[in-house]
Amino acid sequence: MLADRICVVAGNGHSLESIAPGRVLAGDAVLRTNNFFFERAFYLGRRVDLAYIAGDPRVAPFMFETLHRCRADYRIGAWTSHNPAVIKAGMRRFRDLYRPMTFRDGAVEQGVADLMARYQRKPMSGTYAVLAAHGLGARHILLAGMDLYTGGPRYPFTPGRHFQALMAPGMAAMGPDKHLHDADLDRAIFEMLQARGDLRLERTTEASALQDVLPLAPLREGEPVQCLPRANPVSDWVDWAGPYPIALLKLLRRGAALRRRLLPGRARS
Repeated sequence: MLADRICVVAGNGHSLESIAPGRVLAGDAVLRTNNFFFERAFYLGRRVDLAYIAGDPRVAPFMFETLHRCRADYRIGAWTSHNPAVIKAGMRRFRDLYRPMTFRDGAVEQGVADLMARYQRKPMSGTYAVLAAHGLGARHILLAGMDLYTGGPRYPFTPGRHFQALMAPGMAAMGPDKHLHDADLDRAIFEMLQARGDLRLERTTEASALQDVLPLAPLREGEPVQCLPRANPVSDWVDWAGPYPIALLKLLRRGAALRRRLLPGRARS
């Protein structure tokens, strides 16, 4: 699927706003992650060849429902995930566009498992998207908006009230969720992929959280991808996903937080 194209895997970091013209071209395949549909502009155009959706499976139905309401804004070619619960949530609206995630081979899968065991953390969604692109045959991947939650606010958009209520307080301005992620794990995965010799990985911005790991992509001749203005972008997850209101999820989340305070070490979210 991606063997004959340069592939851009884009996260939701602020560096999306500072990609020099010529580092990403209009013909490159584009992979986006999670809540890209909240962005104030079409930073990488309106075509999304593959959307990688992960995160909290309880939030996933609202994420997919919001993306469904944005389908006139984006041309979604396919979507994938590594999480079975997230995949189940996506089937309601996007069954026909689902593509299973596979690793390039068993060595990559085992290498990722070994690194996860070493760091006792999980890769970030953008790193899983790189693994998905590699599994689909990509030989040359450019990383965009992959800031590993460093250098200021997390996103180039302001999270809405539902988004903020379902995140830890202030998380939009914090680093990675330390109980889930470790940026050194993601860097180690990129280094492992580079060492294989079947994948060229490059970053798209000069100032980058990955500048100690990845070389800077060269400027190329050709039509650059256009950052297009976006009228009235959505700013929050929808109120309902099927029969379930997001208010119920927020109530359950508040209840779980209360139990953790009252019964430390016993309650689980």
